[in-house]
Amino acid sequence: MSESKPGRRERYAALTRSAIVEAARMLFVERGFDDTSVDDIAEAAQVSKGAIYHHFKDKQEIFIDVYRDATKGVIENVVKVLIDVPAGSWNRIEAAASAVIKGYTDNREPRVLVRQVMGVLGAERTQALEGELALPLIRTLLTEAEENGELRDLSIEKASQLIFRVLCESSLLIANSADYAEAAQEVETVMLCMFAGLRKPPAATRGRRKS
Repeated sequence: MSESKPGRRERYAALTRSAIVEAARMLFVERGFDDTSVDDIAEAAQVSKGAIYHHFKDKQEIFIDVYRDATKGVIENVVKVLIDVPAGSWNRIEAAASAVIKGYTDNREPRVLVRQVMGVLGAERTQALEGELALPLIRTLLTEAEENGELRDLSIEKASQLIFRVLCESSLLIANSADYAEAAQEVETVMLCMFAGLRKPPAATRGRRKS
């Protein structure tokens, strides 16, 4: 049975959109958002300018897709790291935080894009986009720690929001540093000390040790 026309059209549309996003990603990373025009993206993607506006309202909307993909890549690597860390362990929170830092030290693309995102989208839209991707995982890790008896008696939602903001600021500090590897080490040390304060301390030893 031959493929239906709607099926072919949908596949072609998906391929076109993907080509636009990939071309824009390359240009935004190499030239920056401000120095990249829609005409530049159309030429690099080998599509018409009209095709771009068929899929995207404006250049900002293209950037959203590019930035979402880069951030998803960081989060997906965090999830891969967590596969080898026992469920419910506090180590999962520390491993996740370290993996986020590594995602920005090992990969130029998210470093470059995170420097641009506030100027392109503004603080509110940036926070909403990043939160959509990162907050579910943060909430899950804190809920696991609570169920395992390792989390202090506190609001998981407020803790999730604060951790999220710390991670966002950490990625920006690293990206804006001349020596991002050194900055990453310093940021990771401070961040893990901060997160340790959320951990419930081990029960104090009762009674005195006999001499």
